[in-house]
Amino acid sequence: MIDIKRSANRPRANFSNNFEELLMDKQKVVSLPMSKIEPFSFNGDPQPFAIDENEISALADSISKCGLITPIIVRSISSNSYQILSGHKRYAACKKLMHLDIDAVVIEVTDDNVAFDIVCQANIQRKEPRPSELSKMFNTYLSLRKNVSADLTVNEISNMFGISRKTIYRYANISNLDNGLAELIDSKSIQIRFIEPLAKLSPEQQKAIADYYNYDERLSSKELTLVIEQMTNSGSSDIYDIMKAIRNLSEKKKEPYKNSLYNEMYIKKPLCMQNMTESELDKIMYELLDKYLENNFKSTKKVTTNEK
Repeated sequence: MIDIKRSANRPRANFSNNFEELLMDKQKVVSLPMSKIEPFSFNGDPQPFAIDENEISALADSISKCGLITPIIVRSISSNSYQILSGHKRYAACKKLMHLDIDAVVIEVTDDNVAFDIVCQANIQRKEPRPSELSKMFNTYLSLRKNVSADLTVNEISNMFGISRKTIYRYANISNLDNGLAELIDSKSIQIRFIEPLAKLSPEQQKAIADYYNYDERLSSKELTLVIEQMTNSGSSDIYDIMKAIRNLSEKKKEPYKNSLYNEMYIKKPLCMQNMTESELDKIMYELLDKYLENNFKSTKKVTTNEK
């Protein structure tokens, strides 16, 4: 077993694709009883990455046909007990298949914070995590900033993951959202840029928006922006009244000159006329008609005279 400890240059996640190979270098694969292994937890909280049942079923089918190709990685937490650092889905799939033992590589990690680094790296290097998973992860790192050595700054967390401080706080803010809104952000129905303004709304307003998406229809980015603005200014959570007002206003903007002569002529308004009033536009149209009729009358008169 290798002992990974926190040092002045504490291990940072590099999220390389060969992460597990690096940890397993020169390590011996052993067979461990499933009953002696438990999922990772940090300060009593489960690891932040969700385990999808569909993925587990697909993985179980693969293991039943081809066997477990990549062993899980565990750390020893007592003389006869182990905790998973990498391979939660593989463990769950083997458990679904009712395996009694599982192939594993044991590494000695005595520092819980280093163990958390490894869990995060092992998950992120496999697939893109959901925003809600990143929220749990970043909130844990932000709590470490307060409770662990002062060397863990937000800038260091930013450098570790290659994203800005603003993005870290944005993802962390998902924890302040209604669960329905968090699911909509996970599914990309709502863009992550709306996290902060949504988090400022009341729980009732957040739930109203989530319910509208789930039971009625999606909102465009422009509509969601207007809904958030109206809720913020009015304090109302009645999204149906707000959407009715927004759409009525939108319809009026589409036909600003519905009863005017200008509109009846089916002529597209030039840019130079954008700020003109309805009466000013009507005046111009009448002047143009007068000139047209006058010229037409003169032309007709000449033709008549020539014929005589």
